[in-house]
Amino acid sequence: MRTILIAAALVALAAAQQSSKTTGSISGTVKDATTGTPLAQVSVYLMGAARAETTTDSAGHYTLGGLAPGSHRLVTMGFRSGRLEASKTVTLGPGQDLTSIDFSIQTYAQISGKVLDENKEPVPGRAVYLVGRDYRLGALQYMYAGVAKTDDQGAYRMERVTPGRALLLLVQTAPGRLSAVSDAPAEPKLRKKVFPPTYYPGTAFMDAAQPLVLRSGERREGVDFQLSRVPSFCIEGALEAGGAPAALDFQLGPRRPTSGRLGSSGFYTMMPFGQTSADGKIRVCELTPGDYQLTVSQRPANSGDCPPFFGTAQVSLTDQDVRNIRFDVPPRLPIPAEVVWDGTPPDKPLDTKISITLEHVTRAPFTGEDESLTAKSSIPGEFNFPGVLADEYTPTLRGVPKDLYVKDITYAGASVLRAPLRVGSAIGNATLRISLARDGALVNAKVADKDGNPIPDSYVLIMPAEASTEAALAAALITGQADQTGVHKTNALAPGKYLVLASTAPVDMSPESIGKLYQARTQSKELILAPNANVSVTLSPTL
Repeated sequence: MRTILIAAALVALAAAQQSSKTTGSISGTVKDATTGTPLAQVSVYLMGAARAETTTDSAGHYTLGGLAPGSHRLVTMGFRSGRLEASKTVTLGPGQDLTSIDFSIQTYAQISGKVLDENKEPVPGRAVYLVGRDYRLGALQYMYAGVAKTDDQGAYRMERVTPGRALLLLVQTAPGRLSAVSDAPAEPKLRKKVFPPTYYPGTAFMDAAQPLVLRSGERREGVDFQLSRVPSFCIEGALEAGGAPAALDFQLGPRRPTSGRLGSSGFYTMMPFGQTSADGKIRVCELTPGDYQLTVSQRPANSGDCPPFFGTAQVSLTDQDVRNIRFDVPPRLPIPAEVVWDGTPPDKPLDTKISITLEHVTRAPFTGEDESLTAKSSIPGEFNFPGVLADEYTPTLRGVPKDLYVKDITYAGASVLRAPLRVGSAIGNATLRISLARDGALVNAKVADKDGNPIPDSYVLIMPAEASTEAALAAALITGQADQTGVHKTNALAPGKYLVLASTAPVDMSPESIGKLYQARTQSKELILAPNANVSVTLSPTL
C-alpha cells in the first residue's frame, strides 16, 4: 500500500511540475531542398530578444530548448558548407514542445568559363563580378554580389551563386594600385588600347546584359567572354581637402554597379585605388568611355580613427580626356537629430528607448566609423551624430514598440523614409527628425487553402494602395511570414488603404519578383485601416 502511495505522489508531483512549466522547445530536421538528404553541421539560430543556437546532428536533427512562450524567428546558416539561409516564424505556447519544424535549404550554384581576347587568347588577371539587381530606396540598384579572378589560362570559377535569382556577369579591371599621375602619352592615338567593362554575353551596357538564372546546386560551365580592345582616355585634375591640396587616398571605378546589400546579404569590394602626393594632382589613364565615381578620403592621424575628410564625385568620359577637374573633399559633419510625436502624445512618457543607426548604402564602414553612426533616444528625445562622412545612408530603427509606427523621417525637411539620406546635401547643420505615431492599425492575417486548412510558413504581403510604380511598391512593401498555424500578426501600420495578398514563396526586391507582385495586385484583397483599428483577414496564396 505504501509503495502505491509513493508512486501516486510521484505521478502527482510530475504532473504539477509539468503544469507549472513555462518554457518549451522547438525541434526539427534540416534537409537539402533538392535531394531531401538530411544535413549535418548546419547552424540553427533563434533570433530576436531571446537568442539561442544549436547545430544539426548527423541525422540533420536539431533541438532548441528552454524557450519562453511567444513568437520566435528561426534562421539556418550553412554558409560555410555552401548552403543558403532559410527562416521560419514559430509561435510557442507556455510549456509547449514543438516538433517537426523542418527546413529545406538550397545549395549555392556555380558558374565557370573563360575570358578570351579578340584573337581567342586568354586574358589573365581580370575580375569577373556577379551583379544583382534590387529595388532599394525608390530606385533600381545594381550591386556586386560576388567576384572571381581569371587564371593564367583566362579561366574563372564563380562560387556561391544564389539559385533562382536573375544575375548578371561582368568582366572588368581587377582592383589594384593606380599611379596617381600616369605616364601615358598625351596623344590618345599613341596610348595602348584596353579592354572595356563587358557584360555577358558581350555588351558594354548593363541594360543589354543577359541575366542568368541557376537551379539549386547547379554547376553551369562554358559561360565564356570574348573581349575586344578599344581606345583609352584619361581623367586629370586636382584633389583638395578643406580648400587646400593634400595627400589623399582615392578610388576610381564605374559608377554602377556599387557595393551594398543585395537581399539579406552584402558584398563590398574596392575599386582601383591610389594616393596623391601633397599637391593633390591626379592623372588616371587607361579608361574607357563611361560614367565613373571618384571616391576621396584623407587618412586619419591615428589608424583606428575615421577619416576627417571624405567625399565622392561623378565624372563622365566620352571620346576624349577629361581635364582640369577640381574636387574639394568635404569634412565630417555633425547631424543634430530628434524623435518627436506625430499627433497627440501619451499622457505619460514612455519608459523605453529606440536605437537609430545610419547604415551605408554603397560601401563598408571605415575603422572606427560605426561608433559615430549609432545613437539611442527616448521618445520624445534629442540626440546627435557627432561627425558623419558626406555620403548616402539609410536610417534604421530598432526597438520601436509594436503599437507605434514611423510616420516619417526627414532630413533638412525632406523625407528620407523611402529615399537615401545624403549627408552634406543641405546647407548648415540640417536636422534629422523621426516622427512616431500612436494611431496605427493592426492586421491579423490567416493564410489557408480553399478548404480552410492553414498554410504554414507562407508570406503575407501588404501594399499601400497609392504605390503606383514598381519602385514605389518595393519601397513601401510590408512583408511578414506566417507561423506554423498560418497566422501572421503585424505591428502597427499607418492608417490608410492597402492591398494584401499571400504567397507560398518569399518575395525579394529584384525587378522580376517585384514585377510579378505588381501584376498580381488585381488579385489582392483591399483593406481600409482606420486609426487604432484591429482587422482580421483570411487569405489564400496568390503567388
